[in-house]
Amino acid sequence: MVLTPHLLIGAAIGAKTHNLGLIVILGILSHVVLDKLPHWDYANPGISCFKKTKDYKRLFVDLLKIATDGFVGSLVTFLVILKTNQFDSWKFILLGIFFSILPDIFLFSSQVFGSENFSKKFKSFHYKFFHGPKTEKEGKITFLGLATEILVIMLAFLVFFS
Repeated sequence: MVLTPHLLIGAAIGAKTHNLGLIVILGILSHVVLDKLPHWDYANPGISCFKKTKDYKRLFVDLLKIATDGFVGSLVTFLVILKTNQFDSWKFILLGIFFSILPDIFLFSSQVFGSENFSKKFKSFHYKFFHGPKTEKEGKITFLGLATEILVIMLAFLVFFS
């Protein structure tokens, strides 16, 4: 799943749950659940192949995609906070966001900074545990994958505005 739905669900969890333990559990659990759903992911060959290629240009392109995605999700979250006047919950919202994307932060870190052996093992674990069997080619947009992403974003809005 792209970053924005993870951010929005994590923000909604933080806005409605002011208990750090629950935010940690629900944030990570939301990541697992969202990644198990059929979804679209953009391909990140610059990150996944960085250990072998040391191609900084492709790494930069992938980081730019992720930063743009993260900016969109953060901007939408900020606008929702403004609209719902939830300024008192901002710490919990940030924690919800952090824990909802933590598995992907670990995956990125292992691929760019970890040893080759650890990177392969963690990537394998991540895709088996979080994603399950891949039925769609990474980077390919399908109706079901895009519809799932849109429904997750709508669910996050429902939680925020309830």
